[in-house]
Amino acid sequence: MNISLDNKRLIIAKIRNSKTFSKAPTSSSLLSYLFEETIKGTDLKEKLIEIEFFGESKSTEKSSPRVRVNVYNLRKKIARYYENEGKEDACRLHIEKGQYQLMFSMKKTKENAVKKIKLSLYIPYVVLFVVLLLFVLSKIPQKPPILWSSFVEDESKPKLIIGDAFGVMGNTATGAFGWNRDYTINSIEEFYQFCDNNPKLKNELSPANYTYMTGMGAITSQKITSLFDKYNTDFNIHFSSQTSIADLKDGNTIYAGPIKNNNSFIHFFNEANQYYKIKDSKLYFSKHPSIKDTTFDLFTEGLVSEYSIVSKYKGPNNHDQFVFFSDHDIGVCSTVEYFTNTDSLQKFTASYLGNSTYFTAVFMAKGKSRTNTDLKLLLVTTE
Repeated sequence: MNISLDNKRLIIAKIRNSKTFSKAPTSSSLLSYLFEETIKGTDLKEKLIEIEFFGESKSTEKSSPRVRVNVYNLRKKIARYYENEGKEDACRLHIEKGQYQLMFSMKKTKENAVKKIKLSLYIPYVVLFVVLLLFVLSKIPQKPPILWSSFVEDESKPKLIIGDAFGVMGNTATGAFGWNRDYTINSIEEFYQFCDNNPKLKNELSPANYTYMTGMGAITSQKITSLFDKYNTDFNIHFSSQTSIADLKDGNTIYAGPIKNNNSFIHFFNEANQYYKIKDSKLYFSKHPSIKDTTFDLFTEGLVSEYSIVSKYKGPNNHDQFVFFSDHDIGVCSTVEYFTNTDSLQKFTASYLGNSTYFTAVFMAKGKSRTNTDLKLLLVTTE
């Protein structure tokens, strides 16, 4: 059965006005955009969606973690809508995995053959199903993990800050003109300060119109999205080079990324932790009453092994901050996976935290080609 364009528009309007989408403006707008482009016959690709819907491109790569995360969230909300307000809708809207065009189909009607079947034959199976269902429900955690509860239950939506690299346009090492990375320049303010201190280069350099993010950003976004989805909640994604101190004072925040970009979380980490201090690519641990002083060299080539720091502490305005630091991808990816996995998270909480929800832990992450293969806990303290 063909569905007319007018009926499709009514379906989209009904979904966008539903309770499920009432507090999800990004998903609602994205649904409207994908619908209009679908009926136009547009060949929707991640890069096109990033440019046209989000307004600008953050990367030169064909894939966009921001598009995938937002479309993934949209699929989840559509499914939730049909589980609740739209469960009686005759027409169903869906977006196939790996695709971005909207598809419409009619709900299959059940035949009356059920009336011809003797109900008594199915009673044992129904009873067994109910018992199994009650058992499964009893195993489902009613509350989020204690380390994540303040983030998952945050009605104002926490922020996930992905550590990216600020870029400068100028002559490259090969003599061509292109994108350069200088780890002493990590924001537009630092760029102009550099130009003031080096007036001879002022006319040769300009800030790049895009930053650089490794695959760590996509992995982190996917892992945390999966965790938050278990509790039907969302978060906002930002990039560290485009995040101000004022942004970090407003609500709970998560940071995942390198320390070499001199991000603001290093300052907050140092302020909040009495035994730890990050300075000059080193982590200094000292003055603990029962553990000897130790210095960890955080600078590595990042291809075989590296230290990773995970810490949850009280940040500005009494908001929680949860940070995942390392020099390259291996450390951040492995620790984010560890702290979003139910089994390892429960084991860590039971073994090391006691009644505390604030801690700092140092790990040794090993891997190959920037992919983690092993994670070892070296040091943990609680607040």
